[in-house]
Amino acid sequence: MKFHRRRIAMVQGRTRPGHLLPGWLWTTATLAGALILCAPVSGQAAVEAAVVEGMQMPVWLIRDGRRSALRPQASLVPGDKIITGQRARLRLRMAEGSLVKLGENADFKIADFEPSTTRGGAFRGILDVIKGAFRYTTTMLSRRHRRYLRIRVAGVTAGIRGTDLWGKAGPDRDIVCLIEGRIDVQRGKEAPFEMSQALSFYIAPKGEPALPVAPVALAQLRQWAAETELHRGDGVVRGGGQWIVNIASFRNGSAADVEAKKIADAGYATDVVLVELDGQPWYRVQIIGVDGYGDALGLADDLRAAGLSRQPWVVKSP
Repeated sequence: MKFHRRRIAMVQGRTRPGHLLPGWLWTTATLAGALILCAPVSGQAAVEAAVVEGMQMPVWLIRDGRRSALRPQASLVPGDKIITGQRARLRLRMAEGSLVKLGENADFKIADFEPSTTRGGAFRGILDVIKGAFRYTTTMLSRRHRRYLRIRVAGVTAGIRGTDLWGKAGPDRDIVCLIEGRIDVQRGKEAPFEMSQALSFYIAPKGEPALPVAPVALAQLRQWAAETELHRGDGVVRGGGQWIVNIASFRNGSAADVEAKKIADAGYATDVVLVELDGQPWYRVQIIGVDGYGDALGLADDLRAAGLSRQPWVVKSP
C-alpha cells in the first residue's frame, strides 16, 4: 500500500520530539486513500450509506474482503463492515441524516441500504450489530424522510420508524433500550411486539426466555449511553480536526511507507508527509485531523502504550 506524501514548507533549524511547531509550517492535509475508500464496490456505482463524522481509534473497515484502517470523513457503502478496538468509538451520519454510534470492541455491518427511488418514498436498510454497543438516533434532518430500517442486535431485530435507541449484542445477552419513539421488536421466530414506552428496555439472555420489558433507571441509561459517546481528550479524530500526532521520521520514503502500513494495520489511519529540515528531506508518518490538544496527547499516549511509537509528538495544523 502506497501512502500519500505531502510536501511541507522548509524549516530552518532542527525539530525534536516534544517541540511544538507553529501552525504556519503545515499545509492543508490530504487524506491518503480517500479515493480508495470512496470508490465504487465491485466496479459498480455504490450507494453512499453513511459518512464517518468522528472516531477514537483503532477502527478498521472491511470492504470486499480487504481490511484497512478507517478514516474520518470516509464514505461507507452497503456491505461495509466496521470493527472497533479497545477504548474505540465511532460516530456515523447515515445518508438520510440519522446518527449511528458504536462503542469499543464492536462488530457492525451495513447489510443493506437503499435510498428512495420515488419522490416521497422511503429509505430502506438493514444494520447488523454483531457485537458490542450501539446507539441509533433520528435527527431533525432525518425526520423529514420516511424509513423502513431494521437493526439486528445479534438475535433480536428492531424495526425503526423514528426514534432514539440504544442496544448491545453481548456474549451472554442482547439488550434493546428505547429512549424515545417506538420500535417493533422480534427475537428469532418469536411473535413480534411493539415497544412504545420511552425509557424502557428489553433483555434477551442467550439460550433463555427473554425478560419482560421494564423501565430503565436514568443512572443505568447514562452508563449505557457513555459506552457509545466520543470522549473528549481520548484521541478523538474528525474531519476538520486541527491537531496532528507525528509518529516517526525517516530519511527514506520506503521505510516511512512500511512504518505507516504497520500503524494502519493496527487500526490507526496514517499519512506520510515530506518535510524539509535545513534543506534535507525527511518523510514523516503522522495521524491528522485530531480534534484538540488533549485528544492529541491522549492519542500519543495510546500509540506509546500499544508499542506503535516510542516518542510521538504533537503539532497544530493551520
